[in-house]
Amino acid sequence: MIRRLTWIVLVHAAASTAMARELTWSYVVTAVANTQGVGGTDWHTDLTVYNPHSFTLPVVLHFLPSDRDNSGGVPTVEFSLLPFETLNLWDILGPSGFHARGSTGALLIYADDQRITCTSQGTTCHFAVFARTYTLNPRPEGGEYGQAVPGFPSNLGMDSSVIAYMPQVSDDTDFRTNVGVASLSSGWVKMREDLQDKDGNVIDRHDHRIPPYGHVQWRLERGVTGGTVAAYIVEGPNDAIVYPYASTVNGKTGDAVNIEAHLTPVGLTAQSTTTRVPRLAIGRLPVPAFSLQGLRQRAP
Repeated sequence: MIRRLTWIVLVHAAASTAMARELTWSYVVTAVANTQGVGGTDWHTDLTVYNPHSFTLPVVLHFLPSDRDNSGGVPTVEFSLLPFETLNLWDILGPSGFHARGSTGALLIYADDQRITCTSQGTTCHFAVFARTYTLNPRPEGGEYGQAVPGFPSNLGMDSSVIAYMPQVSDDTDFRTNVGVASLSSGWVKMREDLQDKDGNVIDRHDHRIPPYGHVQWRLERGVTGGTVAAYIVEGPNDAIVYPYASTVNGKTGDAVNIEAHLTPVGLTAQSTTTRVPRLAIGRLPVPAFSLQGLRQRAP
């Protein structure tokens, strides 16, 4: 397991974070949920994976629960994708999935290179990952709404050589914004959040401690309209790598939009570039209730 996660995250380190987005074989879904929210909402996450190959592809799926140190192990399952299969796993944190009612967190999903041989470029193990987090509309008109949260390639995470920008955030009378981060770091990471107004002025600054292999989400603590969140690592292991994101929610309807981080070294002055080194692997905890058959069946 140590060899595997080191390979997943580090083999891609030679590729620039500015490279074009395309299929890969290791992804982070930065936010998943099965929990009640503001205004009577009840959030759930569906996960979809697609195998573009003519052969069966084995994968590993980890759930990284929020607000805790996960270095002792996380809920983990293994399964296989049939040739050209689109596998829809409805309510991945529900009773047929990770059975984590009342929980939020992130997912790490990757092709299992211990059960299949991947080429040096990894193309023989490429697949697609997509998720959506949604709620049934609590208002009388019915329906549902939510946000798309595509799988984010794990090799494009934020290390100390880049800064993450999340634009078009608002926290005012019409909208509220949450910021979150998932971590694939073996140690605690301190991440700084600079909130900029539309003119580029830093109007708020906070440091957040992210636990090992953890997930944390918080609401902006200062109002802003049409601003940008800039996030960067200020303290942590040399191999620290995290995945920031933001979510802006319409205060009247509850409808949410996921804001994916844009990663670049531009504007980075707070710390120097470091070289990633191998890290300890995340341990596995069994999930007895997990059922692919049950997850394939959408609830009425």
